[in-house]
Amino acid sequence: MPQYGRRVKRTKRFVVGIAGGSGSGKTTLARRLLETIRRSGIQGRLFSLDNYYKPLDQLSLAERKAFNFDHPDAIDFPLAVEHIQTLCSGRSVRQPVYDFKLYTRSRKSILLKPGGLIVVEGLYALYPPELLALYDYKVFVSTGTATAVLRRVHRDILERGRSIAQAKHQILGTVLPMHESFVLPTQKNAHFSIDWDGEEIPEKATEGLVRMLRDHFR
Repeated sequence: MPQYGRRVKRTKRFVVGIAGGSGSGKTTLARRLLETIRRSGIQGRLFSLDNYYKPLDQLSLAERKAFNFDHPDAIDFPLAVEHIQTLCSGRSVRQPVYDFKLYTRSRKSILLKPGGLIVVEGLYALYPPELLALYDYKVFVSTGTATAVLRRVHRDILERGRSIAQAKHQILGTVLPMHESFVLPTQKNAHFSIDWDGEEIPEKATEGLVRMLRDHFR
């Protein structure tokens, strides 16, 4: 795999990578972690790899709908790595915005400012070596298939304008096969794995992370 850049030296900055299957709860965990640590006066930033799907403007809408978004090749890793390195150097980035209803990158962008804590979350947050080299700590969220599928269907219908038939087709056609082939193997890259199959995030899972972060920024 090609090298996208060199590791950036940081002072006090801490980067956490959170991966897991679709519907595992990684985004919820990332947000909870940021909310909790903010109460200690530590400013954190959420860096979602969902913003870094490759633009598909060259394809027709029908071709975009048939595109395999669950394969690692769908992610623009070079840009994601560049942006994380920029944040780690103390500078802001213009982060792309992905339009999941049009299946391509929006013309809009959002300003993301650096923070002491950067939490990177996504299906393939623990996949490429170039991302792994940037993290201070790596977490994998594991969830039962039934729970994950229900969460995924709920999100796709409410947030991304999918029909039940479309959600089902994607889950069976790409989500589950890609999870087994590419996502699940990245669990071995994690320092810590969380089993989350209920409604609430396991308290013990966040307690250890928060304690570690507080010690780091003390």
